[in-house]
Amino acid sequence: MRKIIYLVFVFLVLISGFYVFHIQKLENNSSTEVKNLFVDTAIADEQITGSRRTAIVTATERVKGAVVSITVIGTRLVAGRNPFFEDPFFDFFRDFFPPYYYKQRVVSLGSGVIISPDGYIITNEHVVEGGDTVKVTLPDGRNFDAEIVGVDKRHDIALIKIRGQSLPYAKLGNSDGLYIGEWAIAIGNPLGFLMEDVEPTVTVGVISAIHRTIKGKGERIYRDMIQTDAAINPGNSGGALVNSVGEVIGINTFILSQSGGSEGLGFAIPINTVKKIVNELKKYGYVREAYIGVICQDLTKKLASTLGYDKSYGIFVADVYDKSVKLRERDIIEKVNGRKIFNLGDWEDFTYAVLPGEKLRILVYRDGKEKLIEVVAKELHMDHVYIKDFGMYLSTLTEPLRVIYSINHEEGVFVEEVEPGSLGQRLGFIKGDVIYRINR
Repeated sequence: MRKIIYLVFVFLVLISGFYVFHIQKLENNSSTEVKNLFVDTAIADEQITGSRRTAIVTATERVKGAVVSITVIGTRLVAGRNPFFEDPFFDFFRDFFPPYYYKQRVVSLGSGVIISPDGYIITNEHVVEGGDTVKVTLPDGRNFDAEIVGVDKRHDIALIKIRGQSLPYAKLGNSDGLYIGEWAIAIGNPLGFLMEDVEPTVTVGVISAIHRTIKGKGERIYRDMIQTDAAINPGNSGGALVNSVGEVIGINTFILSQSGGSEGLGFAIPINTVKKIVNELKKYGYVREAYIGVICQDLTKKLASTLGYDKSYGIFVADVYDKSVKLRERDIIEKVNGRKIFNLGDWEDFTYAVLPGEKLRILVYRDGKEKLIEVVAKELHMDHVYIKDFGMYLSTLTEPLRVIYSINHEEGVFVEEVEPGSLGQRLGFIKGDVIYRINR
């Protein structure tokens, strides 16, 4: 009997041991599986985080600290209304009493880009136009009063400056090597949002086109522009257009829109053009104008056939008014600095941003042969006078001015500049007008 009890006891011990061992094994396996699950999740999170930090994110982080908000406070003349003359009975007397004007305080917002540690900022001329006070707000919340170093109305570029310590600044890239379809990042202050939140707004698109010529507001014509579908809204003017490596390739300037909002047609001034303008403004406070010394026209098929020219591009040199230039009448300009010239618009786009002293390598077709000619752009000198009562700068009408502004009159006085809000502006004068007759 004892032997049977002993055997049963041994059997129960073995069964218990096996059961405990099996339970521990299951617990260990379960713990390992849970541990592995957490490890796998951590690895997955790291991979997801890495995939989120794209080139766009990195490029934005490199530039956004240097994109600032600009607040411009100024005054403008507003035509007043006299209730006395609202009655039709007094229509007769209205002609004897000129309209009166009063000054109105105006506040406008825009964007800008800090381009150097000493506080130089690029923005658009139309952002600071008419401003008496210019204030700058950085993304880190700091506020500064800015001084206007210089403006170039023709290219719609302004250079302003702030004074501060540890200022962030953006790296300027090269806009000559852009690819259609490459990423484009627009960073700025749309609709003045930066006044409530110091972080600039970022939108992403692609480079849609280059070398665009667009008619802007008033008499301004924008040439050689970058087109992008990155959303640009009011207030973005003066902000940065950035490539995927964090370099500024353009200054956002305006949009074409029927609704007033972004419709995928945004335009930026190429940064290579901006660089040249900035250097001029730093050195002179204004931008010198240049001329090449020739009058060109589109090349017709008949004219090309007469000259024995069979290529699909090129323009015709109709006249050379600066005889020191190596170009000749009846030359066909094929390329400038390696860029094909298809029509007169291409030529005007290219020479638009040329500054005095720049060398142009011009490939021409002459007498049945191609010839490479170097031409140096000359400075257009204008001896102007200031007419204070009218707020106008006038200068003698010269041959280069006639060519540049397509003026038919050979004599007269050239309107070089008209101050905003001046009597000259109210009378309708604009830059480029020619006064050739008075009281006749």
